[in-house]
This record gives sequence, C-alpha cells and structure tokens, in this order.
Amino acid sequence: MTMIDRRAVLAGMAAAAAMPAIGNAQARSKITYWAWTEHVAAANAVKGEFEKQNPGITVEVVNLNPFDLQDKFLVALAAGAGGPDVALILQRRFDGYLPTGGLLDTTAAMAPLKDSFPASVYASLGTGGKTFAVPYDQNPAVYFYRADIFEANGIKAPLETWEDVVAAGRILAAKGIFIGHVSSPSGVPGVANLVQYLQSRNAQIFGADGKVIRDNTLARETLQFYFDLARKEKVVFESRNNAPEFFQAIKESKIAGYAVPAWAIFRLQKEAPEHAGKWRVMPWPKWGKDQPATTGAWGGNVLAIPKVSRNKEAALKWAMFIGANELTQVKIWQEGHLVPAFAPALRSPELLKGEDYLSGQSIYEAGLKDRTLNGFNYFDWAKAEVIIGNALDLMFGGKTSPAEAWAEIEKQLAGQLGR
Repeated sequence: MTMIDRRAVLAGMAAAAAMPAIGNAQARSKITYWAWTEHVAAANAVKGEFEKQNPGITVEVVNLNPFDLQDKFLVALAAGAGGPDVALILQRRFDGYLPTGGLLDTTAAMAPLKDSFPASVYASLGTGGKTFAVPYDQNPAVYFYRADIFEANGIKAPLETWEDVVAAGRILAAKGIFIGHVSSPSGVPGVANLVQYLQSRNAQIFGADGKVIRDNTLARETLQFYFDLARKEKVVFESRNNAPEFFQAIKESKIAGYAVPAWAIFRLQKEAPEHAGKWRVMPWPKWGKDQPATTGAWGGNVLAIPKVSRNKEAALKWAMFIGANELTQVKIWQEGHLVPAFAPALRSPELLKGEDYLSGQSIYEAGLKDRTLNGFNYFDWAKAEVIIGNALDLMFGGKTSPAEAWAEIEKQLAGQLGR
C-alpha cells in the first residue's frame, strides 16, 4: 500500500466516523437506490457485501431510464416526498438540484476525502464550501476500433491525431466503411457526444463564473470539425445515439470506429458478440502532434440523498460505500467499466486486466492511463442541452451552418439562462 493509499484509508476511516452510527439493536432499515443499466449491475454486485458489513440495512436497487430518473428525482425534491434514499445523478445536471435545498449536506463526511477525488469532480458537489453529494464515477472517452478492418486496409493504430483519423477515414469511406459516429439527429442525447470533442480540446461553453463565453472561436471551430466529419469528409455514420440502425451497421462491419466512454464495450459485446477478438481500443486522438494528450467525457455521475429520507444515515453509508471505497469502486469498473472517481481505486491492478472481447487488451492501460480528463463547466445543463440539441438539429437539418449554429447557441444560452 502506497503512502497515498494509506492516507486515503485513514481519510475514509475519518469520514466513516463523521457519519451517524446505526446501532446493531436498531430496527432493520431498507433503503432504495435509483440508478440505471450498468450502474444497477454494479450496485447489485456489491450490495451483498454492504449488507454483510451493515447487518441492519438492506438495499433495494431500482432500474430506471436515466433521463426519467433525473426528472423524477427533481420532482420528488420539490414535493418533499416520493423519492428514493439515494439517487445516481448525472454530474452535468447536478447544479440544477442545489436550488431546491432538498439535498443532504455531505460536507462532514466528504471533507476528509477531498484529496482522494479529481478537483473538478469534487468542485461539482456543491457550493459555498459545502458538498451535497458523494462522487461516483467519471466517463472519460476512448476510441474503440476494428483491428481486422484497419489491418486489411493498411491503417496503423493507434491513430495519434484527429488529422490521422480523418486520413484513415477517407481510406475506409472509399469502401463504404465509416471510422466513427456522429449523433445526427442530435436532440438532447446527442449533446453529450459533442461535449466529448469540446472537453478534450478544453473548449468551454461557460466560464468558471457561469457566464456564456461569447464569440467563442475554439468552440465554434470544434463544432465545424464535428460537422465536417459527417458532411464534408463523410467518414462517420450518422444516427441518433443508440439507434437500432447504428448497431445494425456495427454488426454488418460497416462501422470500424467508435469514440465513446469505456462503458460502451458493454453495448458492443451485447450487440455484436460475433465480433469478439476483432475490436481494440486506443486513446482519444490528440488535436495535433504537439497538443496535450487529453480526452473528453459524457460527464460522470454523483450520488445524492434527499434530506427528507427517513433513512438518511443508512443512505449516506451506502453512498460512501459505493462512491468512496476502493474495493467497491474497483468493482464498478469490473462490472460496468465505469471509471472510478476515487483515486486509490485507479491504482488497482484490476484496471489493467485484459478483456476477452478486445483480444486481451486492457481498456484502461491502452486507452485511458495516458490521457488527462479536462474539467468542464456545466451550468443549468438540463436547459442548456435542450438549447444546444435544438441548434444541432437545425444544423444537421441543413437550416444553418456550423458558424450560425454556434452563434445561436451562444445567443440562446445567454438570453434564456441569463448567463
């Protein structure tokens, strides 16, 4: 155990001491946890150990659509009833829950662990020096690719830059094969795809003060690049996120690249099991040979507890167990390829284990270890992503150019959000 690990363990013990105790003599508490898909699988994988360590508590894990969950939880906070004891919340939307005043203050539990999480993640947990959530995971992006198709066409991986990706894409496009995917139509779900590109280039939409950055050249140029991948270069497949036609094209080997967070291997394995051993992973390409080795993300997730929970002490124990515990954070990687937010877990050898689907390649070692995840400023994101998604749809629908689309995004974000 390294010195940093020992400090994290000691900090964890201090954090546990900061939580109210639940005596063995207390009646059994049942808590409900709202999450979705891969997070549900991860929770079910560790809840037995939690219940073993906390014999007075049982956990019910409820699987919901992620966007329904966000809306239902916000309504429950506003109403003061009807919510779970713990909810998994999209980090990019979390600031929208703070004004309700309905979240449990986690400052005392989290303060000893502050240095065990990325600064950008910890800063997103609250305001005014207080925290109102527990970090859970990050979603940094990698680039999955079909090694057999690359090799058959003389394309050498990894591709270092986006310029290299476009050049390789032209070779494949001549044979009717796409090297990537762009969310078009976009709508709200497709905004996360664009944010990967913006974040990896440190092209912020909002400044740290929450104000919209106006005449934002870097963001506008990034949107132009994103558009050109589809409409000028024609090297990427266009569809809505997770559309059936996208996965059909994957199965038919018409798509040879997929730039997404690590958890997407779950969908590749499910939708195209016959391609096991053909896919590989490489890091997110750089924006130039001399540019920093960074990546973007779809935004991570945090764990929130309503103040009105009748079991808030037990709820906080569960949130700390899955969000600030090395063993369980490693488990969420094993079960769902969710990149831990808790730093000690990132040093686990478990993250270096190879994947059968990738012919023994480790996603973390090959695609993530050497990339830095830039921070990204999310403000009023539930409204912002509607504005951005609408502008992207007009752009891909041929109604506006990328430059006009970005100018409209800036105008609408500033006007509608007052930022």
